[in-house]
Amino acid sequence: MPPLTIRQLSEANPKKPFDLRFSLNAIEWNAISIPITLPTPIKMIFNDQIRLNMQSNVKYKKGIYIFAIEHLFPLNLSLSYTIYIGRVTSNNTFFKRFLEYVKAIGSIGAKRNRQIMTNCWPINTNVYFFDLIDDAQIKIIEKTLIDAIVPPLNNQFYSDHARNSRSIYN
Repeated sequence: MPPLTIRQLSEANPKKPFDLRFSLNAIEWNAISIPITLPTPIKMIFNDQIRLNMQSNVKYKKGIYIFAIEHLFPLNLSLSYTIYIGRVTSNNTFFKRFLEYVKAIGSIGAKRNRQIMTNCWPINTNVYFFDLIDDAQIKIIEKTLIDAIVPPLNNQFYSDHARNSRSIYN
């Protein structure tokens, strides 16, 4: 199914039209402290084929994943912005988790944030996956990253600072 247009997204959510802004907090970003050194992430293009294109060594893993928008401008720059951070723990797999996102491509009935995440930047969205083992560490790392980066499409924040920063998003 083709991605929804920004107009379709706005029409599907008339009370909250599409308007995405970003929080760039250098103090929080520079203070990120996690309990382990993260492995090199596996980068995958996000599109309706992501589940088919997943490397077999990733499909059934758990860890942290980050949706990032990259290189939106016709310039020779390396630009990237984190729009969502999620986790996969023992009760799920990366492959299963991404079925929800793939189903949101072109779907008016998907949750609003999933609509935006999976439709607005169809050729510029990448997913970075960090293969991790320990569920408790995965949860701590996810919370730490969400509260420091304040991705615009995450809904749950843990620190007061992050909850207050979230108010800039619609």
